[in-house]
Amino acid sequence: MMTRTWLWALVPVLASACGGAGEQEMTSEHALAAAARPTLFRYRALGAAGSEVRYAAELPQDDGTTILLRLEGCLEERAVRELFGVRRSAIAERTDVIIDAAAPMIACPDRIAADASVYAEPRTQGLSRLEYRLDGEPPQAAPGRYLVIPNRCGGLMKHLGIAERARRAPAPPLGSPGWTPEPGATPIQLSCANERATEPYDGWEVHSAWLPSVEFRWMVLVKKGDTSFFVESLDGRPYNDLTDAERARGLAGLRTLLAVPTSSESTDVVPEDEEIRPDMPFLDVCLDRCGAAGWIPAHKVLRDGYLECESGSLDPSTGGCLDGERRGYTDRLELNGTTSRRAPLGGVVLDLPICTAGETWERHFGLAGHDGGGTWLARLIAAYNAGKREGTAPPLVSLPCLVPDRTCSVQLREGADLSTTTVATLTRSCAVDAEALEVHVGERATVSRPPFTLDAAVLPARMRTVRVVGEPEGSIISVAQPTCGFGSSAACTDAQPAVLVQGDLTVDLEHLRLVSRAPTGSTAGPPAPLARVGVQAAGSPARGLVLRVRDVVIGGDAAPVFYKGIVFSGGTLALHSSSVRAFTDGVSADRARVSIVSWPVAGAHTIESLAQPGLTADDLVDLRGEWIGGSVANFRALTLSADVQAFVVGMRVSGPMAVAWSDDRATWTEDGLLAVDSTFTSAPGYFDRESVMLSVAGRGQLNFVNSSVVNFGHVLRCPSRLSGGTAKIIFDRPEFDEITYGLRQGACTVESATLWDPTGE
Repeated sequence: MMTRTWLWALVPVLASACGGAGEQEMTSEHALAAAARPTLFRYRALGAAGSEVRYAAELPQDDGTTILLRLEGCLEERAVRELFGVRRSAIAERTDVIIDAAAPMIACPDRIAADASVYAEPRTQGLSRLEYRLDGEPPQAAPGRYLVIPNRCGGLMKHLGIAERARRAPAPPLGSPGWTPEPGATPIQLSCANERATEPYDGWEVHSAWLPSVEFRWMVLVKKGDTSFFVESLDGRPYNDLTDAERARGLAGLRTLLAVPTSSESTDVVPEDEEIRPDMPFLDVCLDRCGAAGWIPAHKVLRDGYLECESGSLDPSTGGCLDGERRGYTDRLELNGTTSRRAPLGGVVLDLPICTAGETWERHFGLAGHDGGGTWLARLIAAYNAGKREGTAPPLVSLPCLVPDRTCSVQLREGADLSTTTVATLTRSCAVDAEALEVHVGERATVSRPPFTLDAAVLPARMRTVRVVGEPEGSIISVAQPTCGFGSSAACTDAQPAVLVQGDLTVDLEHLRLVSRAPTGSTAGPPAPLARVGVQAAGSPARGLVLRVRDVVIGGDAAPVFYKGIVFSGGTLALHSSSVRAFTDGVSADRARVSIVSWPVAGAHTIESLAQPGLTADDLVDLRGEWIGGSVANFRALTLSADVQAFVVGMRVSGPMAVAWSDDRATWTEDGLLAVDSTFTSAPGYFDRESVMLSVAGRGQLNFVNSSVVNFGHVLRCPSRLSGGTAKIIFDRPEFDEITYGLRQGACTVESATLWDPTGE
C-alpha cells in the first residue's frame, strides 16, 4: 500500500508553471539525459465513428528504452504541442505502431485521481513525482506506476495540476521526507522539448561543521553563494550538545526550511579560519518553538576566543542564555523607493529581505519587529544621512528570501514591439497565485504605436507588482512618433504615452533607455519633438500606485526629445539615478510623494526642459503648431502641483523655469519640497533674462540645502498675494552665480544667510 508523506515545496512548483521560463537542473535519481525529447506522432484507431486520428508520444527512459504514451481525448494539435513544448517540429503520422489499451496515458481533461500522492522537488529546475492512478481506481495494493515530470515542463505541470495538488495537502511536520514510491514501482519518465542542459545547483546548502577554533564545537554551516553563517543552536539548544538522532532531525528541519533538494547532500565539513568572521554572530534558529512565548533566541558572539551570549548571560549547564531579550529590526525607506529591513546582531547588521512567503528569517531568528518610524520625508532624510555614514557603519550581511516570492518571469524576444505586448499575453502562462510579473527586455525593443500599458485592472487578482528590467548596461527602447487616433493621419494635439501605467500597483522600471526613433527623410530644420510622454502613470484616489524608476534615461542626447518626460498622479514616485530630457515638462506630479535622487554621485543625473539641441525661437511650438515661446511657464523642468511633497537629492535641474510649485498648504509641519546637494540652472540660450529658478503659486515651505542656483534671470517669482497665508522659502548654505535681477519676494518669506549680487541691475 502506498503511503503519503510530504515535502512542502509549493513555491518552486508554482514558479515552474510560468511556462518553462526557468533553467533546468535535473536533480532526481530519475534525471533525464539533456538530449532526451519526446517524439509526438499521429495514428489511426477505430472509434465509434470509424477510423479516428489520435495523438501519442514516444518517451525516452533512463535505461535507454522508450515507452508509448496515449493522449486520450487530446484531439487538437495545438493543445498537444503546448502540452509537450513542441512548437516547430513536424508531427508525423505513423502506421507501424499498435498502442495497447493498458499503455499509460495522459487524458484531456486530466483523469489522474485527485488524491493521488505527489512529491514536488523543491526547485523550479527539479522533478516532481505523481502517483499514476486514474479516477475511480482504488489505491494500489502492490508497487504500481508513477509519473516523473521535469518541473520546467510548464505545459505538463499545469495540465497535471501539480501546484494545485501540493496546495491541497496539509503542511508536513518538520523533517518529514517527500513521498517516495514503493520499492519496485515503475517510473514513467515524461519529457518536453524545451528541456535544457544541467546547470550546477546554486541554492542553499546545509552541512555539519566542526570548528576547532571556536571551542572545538560542532555547528551547522548554512551557505548560498557568497552568503554563509553558522547555526550554533536549534530551538535554544546547542547543536554541539544534541544526540546523533537529534542532530539528524535538526539538519532535516533546516533542509526543509531552506527547500534544499535531495540532490544536495549534507556532509561533515571543517571550515577554513577565514570563513569564521569574528563579527558575525553564531545564530539560534527555531524549528519547533518559533511560536512559543517562552522561547528567547540564544544568539552568541565570539569574544576573546570564547562564545558569549549576544543578549543575556551564558547558562553553563544548558549552553543557553539567561535573561536574554529579543532583538528588534527596523524597516527603513531607502532612497531608491524600496524598503529595507535591518537587524543589528553581534558586530554586523543583517539585511533581511521583505518577502511575501510565510516563512521569514525574522521568525526563525526570533526577532521582534518595529516600524522605521517617522513621516515619509523624515525616513528619506534618515536614509540620506545613513548613506553618508556608510563607510563607518557595521558590515552589512544580506540574506535572500527563505522561500522565493511567487514571481512569474517572462523573457521578451529581441527587438519585441511593446505596442503589441499586452499584460494578458505576458501573464497567460503564469501560475494563478503568482504575485509578481518580471518582464526581461532584450538589448533592444520598440514602441511603434499604442503605449506599452500596465493596467492593474487587467492583472491577475493576486498580482500587484510588475518589474520591467533591461540589460545591466541599459536596454534601448526606440519610440516612434505616434499616429494619433492609431490609424488616422491627423496631427497629434496631445502627447501620447510610450509607457502607460494605470491603477494601484507597484511598478519597477530598471535599466531602460527610452529614446526617439530616428526620423525618416530630411527636414529643413531640427526635427519636431516626439509627440510622446515618456512615462504616464495615474493611480486611484486611494493613491496606491508606486512607480520606481531606477537607472532609466528618458530622452537621449540625439533629437528629437520627448514632448514630456514623466507625468505622475495618485501615489508615490521614486526616480533614482535616472535622467529625463524633455521639450516642455520634464517631471510633473500631483497628489503624490516624489523622491528624485542621484546617488551616490551628485550631479550625475538631470531633469531638463527645453533639452532638444539646435532649436530656434521659431521652433518653440506646441503639438497644434501654436507658438509657446512667449512664456517660461511653458517649459518647466519640475512641476509640483496639488497635494505634493517632494525630496530632491544630488540632481541637476535645468530649464527656463526650473521648479514650479502650485500646491497650496494652509498649514505645514515639514517641508513641502526639500532639495539637497542639487544644482538648478536655466536652459542655455533661451529666456536669458526671463528664466526663473522657482515659481511659487501656493502656500508651503520650500527648503534648498547646500544647493547651487546658476544663470537665471530671476531666482524667485512669487505673487503679491497668497490667499490666507504665505510661502516660506529657505536657502541653507546656498551658492548663487550669474543672477540677472535681485530678489523680488512678493508674498513669499525668504530666509537665507547670503544673497546674490545681480548682474543686470
